[in-house]
Amino acid sequence: MASTVDPRFKMRYTAEDNKTTIQSRLKAEMQTLAMMVPPQETAQETSEEDAEAGCAPKKKMTLGSYFKTAEQALPLNNQKSSVSCELESYLQSSYLDSEGDPLKWWKEHEKIYPRLSKVAKKYLCILATSSPSERAFSSGGNVVTCLRSSLKPDQVDRLVFLAKNL
Repeated sequence: MASTVDPRFKMRYTAEDNKTTIQSRLKAEMQTLAMMVPPQETAQETSEEDAEAGCAPKKKMTLGSYFKTAEQALPLNNQKSSVSCELESYLQSSYLDSEGDPLKWWKEHEKIYPRLSKVAKKYLCILATSSPSERAFSSGGNVVTCLRSSLKPDQVDRLVFLAKNL
C-alpha cells in the first residue's frame, strides 16, 4: 500500500488483479482515519486560543462535544463517495518526478487530498532500510567477544548503549 500513496509510483508497478483489492483497503483506511481525526475547525480554534493565552492548556472534552462532532460528520454514503472521488482524483493526477520528495509533495497537496494525505504520512514515514538495526547488531558483536562471552544481558545492553551513544 505504501507504493500506492507514493506519488512517484501510484499503481504503476501493481499487478492488475491486485489493484481493486488495494484500492478497497485504501478507501477503508481513509474512512477510518477520517473518523478518528477531529474536525479541523476545532483544532484551529484551540490553537488560536492557546496562542493568545501564551500557554497550552488542554481542553476537556464534554459529552456534548462528542455529539457535536458526530453531527458535523458526513453521512456514511456521502463519506464513501467523497473518499472514492478523492482517491480517483489522486490516481488520475500526474506522477511526481522520480527524483522528487514524496513527503514534500504530500505537504503541498494536503488541502486537495486531506484523507489520503493522512494515510500517506502514515506509510511513507516508515524507514525503508534496515541499516540502523544492522549497526546495533554490529556494535553488539563488537562488544561481546570471546573474552567477554560471560557478560550478563544487562551489562551487554549497557555496553552496546554506551558504544552507540558515545
